[in-house]
Amino acid sequence: MSQQSQSTARIFISLTILVGAGVIAWALLNIQPVPWVGPIVLGTCALIADLFPVRLSEDGTVSVAAALDFAAVILFPPQVSILLVAAATGLSDIIGRVPIIRVLFNTSQLAISAALASKVYALGPGGVFSFQTHALWGLISGLMFLLSNSLLTCTVIALTQGQRPIEIWLQGNREMLLHDIALYPIGMLVALVYSYDAPALILFFLPMVIIYVSFRNNVLVRQQAQAVLETLADIIDCRDPYTAEHSRRVAKYATAIARQMGLSENICQLVQASARIHDLGKVTWRDDLLFKPGKLTGEEMERVREHPVTGARIVQGLAHYQKGVPLIRHHHEWIDGSGYPDGLRGDEIPLGARILAVADAYDAMTADRPYRKALPKEEALKRLVAGAGTQFDSVVVQAFIEWVESHGGESHGAAEEEVAAARELPGEVV
Repeated sequence: MSQQSQSTARIFISLTILVGAGVIAWALLNIQPVPWVGPIVLGTCALIADLFPVRLSEDGTVSVAAALDFAAVILFPPQVSILLVAAATGLSDIIGRVPIIRVLFNTSQLAISAALASKVYALGPGGVFSFQTHALWGLISGLMFLLSNSLLTCTVIALTQGQRPIEIWLQGNREMLLHDIALYPIGMLVALVYSYDAPALILFFLPMVIIYVSFRNNVLVRQQAQAVLETLADIIDCRDPYTAEHSRRVAKYATAIARQMGLSENICQLVQASARIHDLGKVTWRDDLLFKPGKLTGEEMERVREHPVTGARIVQGLAHYQKGVPLIRHHHEWIDGSGYPDGLRGDEIPLGARILAVADAYDAMTADRPYRKALPKEEALKRLVAGAGTQFDSVVVQAFIEWVESHGGESHGAAEEEVAAARELPGEVV
């Protein structure tokens, strides 16, 4: 993160905390006498739910507490709902040993969201919540709560990552938003039941647990599948001492290129995930092919060129990797159309695959091989430039060079063994 982005993020966080503190202070100074049993019970349930969120991504979690927070907004006076939401969020973060700055920000942004949602709901008919008369205002209020909450959160993520807030909100945070949206109708149902028969809320316990377990299991299955594939990729790399850690380095370089090009965080994460497993197709290579020191036969070359297709076939059935399949399949295509497996050219090649091609080639050139020593970094960069417009995308090459220069030319040693595929293609740079 640049110094300017860091400074802007700190200012935004400070302003959010300041506004949130003002909202909470107003609620405390203007508290209304209400029967506190209901708010305490609902707040306790929200606290418990907040203690067990489900992490959907590196930067985002979803919790069934959102449904209970929203129910508080449409059930209780604004002051009560603000304090309930802030207390549940703050206490859960403190219990979870979250850094103090995050405790303050999370508490403040939810207090602000509750205040805005309560203000919108107050424009409605008022009185005891009824679906016939209050559903529309409940929907509008829920949208306000959701939008303000997610927008504040996404803005912080965008600022800390040097991205545009609207980009994070529309793309990188889409999955979390979809899960959040599903909770607000449940919040309205909680409010409806509470309004007519508060003890009946106990009936929501099992459905809420089921929702939580469904969220968690969905994420766990995806994470476990990713872990298995990445472990397999590492095992494939480790078959040859010259290629150990190759996929990890390619992922590092490819992600750096994507960020240098100013691509969205969503795209950067796709590139990173695809790069980590881009050589899965090599799992079918025998050792005699992998370690052959001399020239490959025509039949052996055909087997070498099958590995992008094989890798794509391995992951195409996994929903989490669907968008990465074209990147894996086409990372050996050339801009001039002489690559493999499909002979795509120019913009026909997915941008992510063009990024992988540069990262993959650089790591291959800066690796020791059985038949040669690793090329110096400067020579590898010269070969990338020489191949720009024929083998590589010129814009991608330029972005990589700019990143290398800005990072002092850091290098990570040994890299990929492409088993003579690079040696055998006519005119290939690497």
